[in-house]
Amino acid sequence: MIGIFDFTSLFTFLGTMCGLFSIYFSFQGNLGLAMILLVLASFVDSMDGFVARLKKNRTEFEKKYGVQLDSLSDVVCFGVAPLFLAFHVNDGNMILQGLSFLYFFAAISRLTWFNVEEEERRKKESGSRKYYTGLPVTPSSLILGTIFLLRDVLGNIFPYLYTAILLCVAFLQLSKLQVPHMQKKGQTVCVIYGLLLLILLILYSL
Repeated sequence: MIGIFDFTSLFTFLGTMCGLFSIYFSFQGNLGLAMILLVLASFVDSMDGFVARLKKNRTEFEKKYGVQLDSLSDVVCFGVAPLFLAFHVNDGNMILQGLSFLYFFAAISRLTWFNVEEEERRKKESGSRKYYTGLPVTPSSLILGTIFLLRDVLGNIFPYLYTAILLCVAFLQLSKLQVPHMQKKGQTVCVIYGLLLLILLILYSL
C-alpha cells in the first residue's frame, strides 16, 4: 500500500473530512453547520504545521508528501467547500452563482502558484519564508465566517455582500500582495480568533 499514514497525515485527513462534510451540509441546506465545519477546517489546517513538527527525523520524502497532501486538502477545504457554500447562499441567483466560480479558480491557481514558487525558493535558500505572495487560502474561511454572522441582519442584501467579499478574497489571492509569514504571536492571535468565531457560529446556528 502506497502512502504515509502516520499521525501527521491523519491529522491532515481530519481537516479534509471537515471540508467534505461542509460540502455535504451545503447540499443539505444546513449552511450554518457547513460554515462551522469550514472554519473548523481552517483551525485544523493552522495546527497542521505544528503537528508535523512533532514527528522528529522526517525524511525528505515524508516532508514532500506532507506538503502535497496538505495542498490537495486545501483544494477541498478552501477551494471546493467555499464554492458550494456560496452556491447555496446564492440559491436562485444564477449570476451570483456564476461569479462564485471565480473564487474557486482563484484558489486553485493560488495553491498551484505557491507550490511551484516554494519549490523554486527551496532550491535557492533554506528555512521558512518571510513573505507569501498573495493572500493564503486558509484565512478565507475566517473572513467568510465573520461575514456569515451578519446573514440575518442583512437579509436580502446578504448574498450580494457575501459574493462581493468572496470576489475580493479571490482578487487578493491572485494579487502580488506581500503577506508576512506570521510568527508565534500572530499565529496564536489567529487561532484564538478562529476559536471565538467557531463558538459564535455554533451559538448562531443553535
